[in-house]
Amino acid sequence: MPQVSLVSAPHEPLDDLVAAVDRVLTLIGQDRCVRTGDTVLLKPNLHGGPGHTSPQTIEALCRWCLDHGASRVTIGDGAFWAMTDGTAYFEQTGMAAVARRTGAHLAFFHTGDYRVHPMDSDAVPGTLGVSEHLYDADVIINVPIPKTHFNTLITITLKNLKGCLRPGDKQRFHELDLHKALAVMNTLLAPLVTVHLLDGTIGYEGMGPGNADPFPWGLLAASTDPVALDATACRLMGIDPAKVRVITESARLGVGVADAARIEIVGEPLDEHQRRFVLPHEALAQAFPGLRIMSEKACSVCMESLFRGLEMAKESWQGAAGLCLLIGAGPTSEADVLIGRCTCAGEESGRAVPGRPPEPAAMGAAIVNARPG
Repeated sequence: MPQVSLVSAPHEPLDDLVAAVDRVLTLIGQDRCVRTGDTVLLKPNLHGGPGHTSPQTIEALCRWCLDHGASRVTIGDGAFWAMTDGTAYFEQTGMAAVARRTGAHLAFFHTGDYRVHPMDSDAVPGTLGVSEHLYDADVIINVPIPKTHFNTLITITLKNLKGCLRPGDKQRFHELDLHKALAVMNTLLAPLVTVHLLDGTIGYEGMGPGNADPFPWGLLAASTDPVALDATACRLMGIDPAKVRVITESARLGVGVADAARIEIVGEPLDEHQRRFVLPHEALAQAFPGLRIMSEKACSVCMESLFRGLEMAKESWQGAAGLCLLIGAGPTSEADVLIGRCTCAGEESGRAVPGRPPEPAAMGAAIVNARPG
């Protein structure tokens, strides 16, 4: 029976956060996961925009690992597939400052080598490239955050490991069934991880991932089972894990356990931390009353750009009731705005915003200026 530990955790001061890290790992028997001389890789959620793992939590983990004898701590990730240099982003997120204060090293996966694995599944590309940094470490600690996501509903533990893949693989995932691809990916990557530690000091709800609204949540959770941790996090967030396909697909493939009756909660009880997160479609309805979006067959690349465009348009939205937007394949006759290359094929009218993905600013302008019917 997998265990998931829950403890209250302040965003600061740092000493208290280090103590919370120790408690949450000790509760699941992982207080000795780092031993003298070990090299440690910390894998935060650094997806390329706002809403990332807290630098305070990463600093607390760096200190905890070094206090337990780690010879080297590396903070590493690969952001969205098109980012070729992570230097500025590491500074922007505060990770570079953490590295300077603690002596940790920084690794931007996209500029390093990848180990190539043949994959026997049509849910993923024929081969997956995994950053060599995962194979160079004695201990890997996956450090996701609790955040809503327009395409996968949540992005927590399982999805966070996508940052370890080659940029081309990440891009290809968004052209496939993303939920199944992530589950198959985790059959390869999850066994490499020593422990997963959820940084819930800050929660992110609403129009995630890139435009989620942060709020102080004040908790840490940990498990050696990524499915159990994500399923438990969903229950904390007011989301039914059975409705999150990356969780159900991963459980089906044996990555971990999702059934609450088979997960032992240790530390603090769930009800002390439960809060219903605002979901992407709810935030969208609040920000754009009257807007209908048909997106059943849209790929996640175009959907991500759409959400960015909507965020840009939010302040100028006039509340055009009945306005219909189509992204992906569908009945174009019903739509007032057509988004993306697939939808706009052969369309030359002013309602079309072509591209794959279209520019967010162009989509925002089209939505603001369109009129129903």
